[in-house]
Amino acid sequence: MVSGGQVRSDASSLSTFGSNYTSIVEGLASSWKGSSFDSLNSQSQQIPSEFVSTIKSQMESFATACDLYEEYKENKTNLGIAQSNYNQAVSNNDSSAANSYASDVNTLTSKINTLKGQIESSLASAASSKLDATRISTKDFASGKTLSYGGTNGVIQGAIDWALAIATDDTHGYSQKTRWGNPNYDCSSLVISAYEAAGISVKDAGAGYTGNMRSAFTKMGFEWIPGNPDVSTLQPGDVLLSENSHTEMYIGDGMNVGAHGDRDGANGDSSGSEISVSKYYSHPWDGVLRYVGYDSTQGFA
Repeated sequence: MVSGGQVRSDASSLSTFGSNYTSIVEGLASSWKGSSFDSLNSQSQQIPSEFVSTIKSQMESFATACDLYEEYKENKTNLGIAQSNYNQAVSNNDSSAANSYASDVNTLTSKINTLKGQIESSLASAASSKLDATRISTKDFASGKTLSYGGTNGVIQGAIDWALAIATDDTHGYSQKTRWGNPNYDCSSLVISAYEAAGISVKDAGAGYTGNMRSAFTKMGFEWIPGNPDVSTLQPGDVLLSENSHTEMYIGDGMNVGAHGDRDGANGDSSGSEISVSKYYSHPWDGVLRYVGYDSTQGFA
């Protein structure tokens, strides 16, 4: 079993890693300029400390579990000795000694059961703070935007995951008065916010309602596919848009996620249907906005 001290020693070296990474990035400043480098340099000051802190927290919880396990093993050994002594005392008809060893057995058994719970709690704490390397979300600290995953497919999956999380959280319902997540959404703010959460600044580009989504989204890496689509032509992440009335997001397998309407006038979604997943339907839609990663009005950015 690895020791808690070894885990803590390894965790302490993470800070050095973070400092080295930041220094390497800063070292390019004299020879490499541009907005992309500036953004990377800004993030490099924040990202290592953010994730190092999370990883160190996980490792500290695991180290605690290691320490507790060492104590657990010691108590298990002592319990075996106490039980053997108790059996010997009973065999010798020494009631006084048997009673003393029986007390030791009970005390050690209680300690072992407590340690089991503490070990499990420490391991659960470590597991709850884990970072999934394939689904890591961070932040562009220059703009304050969340960056989920990475690349075109990552952005799309990030938007879908965010929208599904809102749809399953009934503290969020439908409203046009409190439509930017405080705590509710309407159809357009839900879709706009989903791609904002995935790192695409469509709101900053002017997206505010269905009537200006097409213009803003195509500036930020979406192409416009006109016409009411057949479901067989759709791809996950496609934004279904009726510019004068409604929008939803296609998530695959013949299903949409969207904000459909207020059912009771109250905050939240008591019915579970104000923001929800539903079967694709022909609205009809004016067209589809599909994320392709470049400005379709200007060519490749």
